[in-house]
Amino acid sequence: MNIFEHVQATVSGSKADVSVIGKSVCGRDILCAHCGSYLPPQIIVTAAIHARECYTALVVLEQIDKFCGTHGGAYFIPLVNPDGALFFEQGIARGSETLESFISSHRYWKANANGVDLNCNFDANWGSGAQNKRYVAPSDYIGASPQSEPESRALVEFTRKVMPAATVSYHCMGGELYWEFFQKATARKRDCRLAKLIANRIDVKKVDGHLNSAGGYKDYCVMRLGIPAFTIELIKKGDHPFSPSDFAEDIAKNADLPRFILDILR
Repeated sequence: MNIFEHVQATVSGSKADVSVIGKSVCGRDILCAHCGSYLPPQIIVTAAIHARECYTALVVLEQIDKFCGTHGGAYFIPLVNPDGALFFEQGIARGSETLESFISSHRYWKANANGVDLNCNFDANWGSGAQNKRYVAPSDYIGASPQSEPESRALVEFTRKVMPAATVSYHCMGGELYWEFFQKATARKRDCRLAKLIANRIDVKKVDGHLNSAGGYKDYCVMRLGIPAFTIELIKKGDHPFSPSDFAEDIAKNADLPRFILDILR
């Protein structure tokens, strides 16, 4: 069973309220599972926006399974980039001339089926990142315009519809937590405090002042919605490509993080 099938089967078989928030370039469902009540606060948890980081979805699937009673609720989107995930995992390029032309790079691929790095495609200082590219590539291509891609567009539309109190995005690697994106005054103090609590909870390093990237989902949530948003880089050391077993420690450490965040938000 590939990662896309595993996510579909696990989410569909869960006790969560399941919906489809959009479609990928190749027409695959982007699934969302809601757990808990629909009263505030609500959070959004995403994973696998980068293809080669698709096994971060396993952390979110565990969170769905382990989510326990709390005030508020969480929307879980385990596989934001299903086309890219299948390309990374199995070299599946059907439906995309772009993927077919990059087949030799599939084990290091981060982008979607159009060759756009989805985490550079959001309207938050779009195109100003230090490593941004303006051509199709395995990573860092910003796309033709902010939210040019169906996956990033679906995520923005859903986030604005839900208007969560905070968002969490799983990536790998580095064992770090990024939280900052030009917040000021009260918002900066608020987000810094939450980032410290979360980083301590899951044993990662809180990174301050790293503002060389732009156009990410975290950046969008901070800049456009004014809410706390966190990028968590799992796996402290290693080299891509990673396998599912490499995430075992992080799965255990992050299993109850949504409940923890909801408790400190209310």
